[in-house]
Amino acid sequence: MAQTFLGVNLVTPKGVVAHTETDSVQAPGELGEFELLPGHVPMLTALKPGVLTIGSKARNRYAVGPGYLRIDPAGSVEILVEQAVPASDVDVEAAKKDLAAADAELGKWGDKPQDGDYTNLVAKSGWARARIDAVSH
Repeated sequence: MAQTFLGVNLVTPKGVVAHTETDSVQAPGELGEFELLPGHVPMLTALKPGVLTIGSKARNRYAVGPGYLRIDPAGSVEILVEQAVPASDVDVEAAKKDLAAADAELGKWGDKPQDGDYTNLVAKSGWARARIDAVSH
């Protein structure tokens, strides 16, 4: 019998952000955007900061930080990310300020070697951009 839905759990270290059944999941993979539909083959993939969309008809959008997504043979989708917020809860002005500050700091690095501070700035920039994108699409 063919699967007709995906069981989705969106989780951060602070707890469950979303737990639902849906017909699709669109996610920001490290290698590009992708979509899961019922019956998708099992997989594990890394996620980059971006916009996660749960559902094709009743679409729920979330800004997500880096993490992982796993789908098992039964259609259970586990999304484990550092941070996530529903698009409706995004403070766009704060996100724009965070993005400007992170990008300004990144601009000071130029061709210097990348270290932990640089990596943290890239993560802050990505998280700010994800929040802005979640609202603007």
